[in-house]
Amino acid sequence: MTNKPQIRSRQRRPSKLEVEEYIPPYLRRFVHPYHGDFCVSQFFHPRLMAQLMCEGFLPIAAPEVLLPKLHAHRCVIDLPRGDLHVSKSTRKKAKRFRLTINQAFDRVVEGCHVQHGEKCWLYTPLVEVFRVMNQEEATRAVILNEKPQECPVRLYSIEIWNIETGNLAGGELGYTVGSIYTSLTGFTCEDSAGSVQLAALGRLLMKLGFSLWDLGMEMDYKTSMGCHLMARKEFVAHVKAVRHSKGHLKLPSESTMDAKETIDAGVLPNDVAAEANAPRESPQRTHSFPKNQERTKRLRCGSHTF
Repeated sequence: MTNKPQIRSRQRRPSKLEVEEYIPPYLRRFVHPYHGDFCVSQFFHPRLMAQLMCEGFLPIAAPEVLLPKLHAHRCVIDLPRGDLHVSKSTRKKAKRFRLTINQAFDRVVEGCHVQHGEKCWLYTPLVEVFRVMNQEEATRAVILNEKPQECPVRLYSIEIWNIETGNLAGGELGYTVGSIYTSLTGFTCEDSAGSVQLAALGRLLMKLGFSLWDLGMEMDYKTSMGCHLMARKEFVAHVKAVRHSKGHLKLPSESTMDAKETIDAGVLPNDVAAEANAPRESPQRTHSFPKNQERTKRLRCGSHTF
């Protein structure tokens, strides 16, 4: 497809400092500058999503269109430097909760819709793609440089549960590219569940050797956790440095952890650590497309097919 999406954009030539220059040539048939930090695409497909993530874009959506965003400044936590802050109050309250990974994807999506309402950008086409990515061991992006590189992208649901009631108390969706974990969106429906989930997840990322926790746009609660702003150019450079070389890093899917123990000790149970580091074989999936949907045509880029 060569025509640009039928969506109005500002009639001006973007400067060299804006988002257009960060769209790699092999993606320019499918992704176009929109305005500000946003691009736009009519295509929803796991492979395209993985390619965008490997280039530093954070994929969100509006009705019927994908809106990949590349923030001018990304709110991040430098994990090896120990920037993550966990309050005593959060540690104390963590004893009420347990943390799981990839055990309730659909319920996390539902919780996000309930909490964020009309402001929730998890529209059906995007959720369908995220669900496919969540069910795979990894979605393989291929970076078309002088020497093509395969970069695995893994999409996760993170859940926090009340131990006493067994109820889901909060959660988030996120993904990994190399040694970077990106939080997409989340929800909480119980007091302190959100702060405990974030603290336990942060400690887990530190233990597993992740270099950066990307939390998207700046907000007060993120700053209180130890976030600082990273300029777009620096963030994209870090993504490119680790997306291939650290592609083996992953979270321990389908595991259950005591939230307080994870926060306090920062040590994974032996079985969880073993699962996180063990290689996993997964069947090769061929993504099929409905023939009657224009936006889900097979995407071709040189000799590579999305």
